[in-house]
Amino acid sequence: MPRFASLAAVPLGLWLAACAAAAQQAPVVVSDPVDLGATCDAPASDEGVHGGTQARIVRTSHGAYAAFLGKDAGGKAVVHLIRIRDGRPERLASLPTTLSGSNSVHVVCDADQEVYVVAPGTEYVDGRERAVLAAYHVDRSTGATTEHRTTVPFGRGSSFGYGSAVLDAPRRAIYALYSGGDAPGYFAWVRFDLAARRWADEAVVAELAYRHCYNYGFADGRGGVAIVSERDVRIEAVGVSPTDPGRDPGTKYVWDELRLFQIPDLARPDHRAFDIEAAVYDKTAGLYPSVQNNFGGDAFLDAQGRLHVLYRSTDNNRTKGGFNRHAVLGADGPVTSNDLLPFQDSASMRMFQSTAGRHGIAAVPYAQPARVQVWGAVDAEGLRYELLAEKRLGDAITPTYAGLAISCPRNGSIRDDVVDCLLPSGRTYYYFDIRLK
Repeated sequence: MPRFASLAAVPLGLWLAACAAAAQQAPVVVSDPVDLGATCDAPASDEGVHGGTQARIVRTSHGAYAAFLGKDAGGKAVVHLIRIRDGRPERLASLPTTLSGSNSVHVVCDADQEVYVVAPGTEYVDGRERAVLAAYHVDRSTGATTEHRTTVPFGRGSSFGYGSAVLDAPRRAIYALYSGGDAPGYFAWVRFDLAARRWADEAVVAELAYRHCYNYGFADGRGGVAIVSERDVRIEAVGVSPTDPGRDPGTKYVWDELRLFQIPDLARPDHRAFDIEAAVYDKTAGLYPSVQNNFGGDAFLDAQGRLHVLYRSTDNNRTKGGFNRHAVLGADGPVTSNDLLPFQDSASMRMFQSTAGRHGIAAVPYAQPARVQVWGAVDAEGLRYELLAEKRLGDAITPTYAGLAISCPRNGSIRDDVVDCLLPSGRTYYYFDIRLK
């Protein structure tokens, strides 16, 4: 794996001392949820919730900024942009958008803490699909937005979606990253120059054996990127048919393995890939794997340069049942450890790290009234965890498909021991924060 541009590693002695001191400090505190739809007149929609990897909220020194899809008074799609300062939210804008379906909106901040909303969408012209790219700079003083838009012809014509954003703060760029095809599949990306505030005119396309979607991208600061992604293809591509024993005949796709893709130079399509967890089918036993870290997982690059992948593995490796797992990848790419997490409810899981270097996981279980659990590492590597706090968010709040989003280094968020959180439920999003000290 390329060496990533990351925060300075925390010395082990400092981390251990911080953990000892933490025992004497106030416990982790989870704030009460705030209904952004009601408070800011910003109702959400069903569009754009298909992927849980979106960077929906970013933390800066001048506030937290959240972005999600909704509808205006006329029923047209908009991007709601919300700023939260001192726990008080305000809607800065509702921006018209063409985003729909599997595409959604992202919010990031650069090295100067300038905030950008990125909306990588698609449209058809004469039966051909092309990328519709919009980036909005947010004025930190006034909250006003300035749009930078372009379209990039692509020509593939199918499944040019699942847009995500990759921030390369050291090289002053944001990449809109798309997934498409089936078997074969592809990645395609377009660069936004933060200095010139201009989109590139062409996409770079990397050919894949299979389509992989729901992308977490981590720039290495030298022009390359690592992408954690899950395979998403029609059942026929992996030799499965609707009539196979134990199959739901209505299921047309599989989401069955996780891989790490390394692209050393984003100006070129060359890449290599590593399995995080490969698919192992057992038709005789009726075991068809589902391996996902979209809405029910995370990918997190820690301050020491280790890549952590949280995910849900179901009916894989000839083992029936669903399991929450935690894989860690070292500097050379392959997995160095992969173990069960201490909590096994199906949950939305997001990882963070304190300023002292302690790893944490926020988990919100599904299919029950919302509660957030905060887990803290008991070792310096972030491999073993204990429960630090748990809070019910209210019986009327039920986690939905989009899952929990948190402020994280992947989208440029500052680390100051406050984790901003965004949780969808029904036609609204709720904001709360987790205070680590």
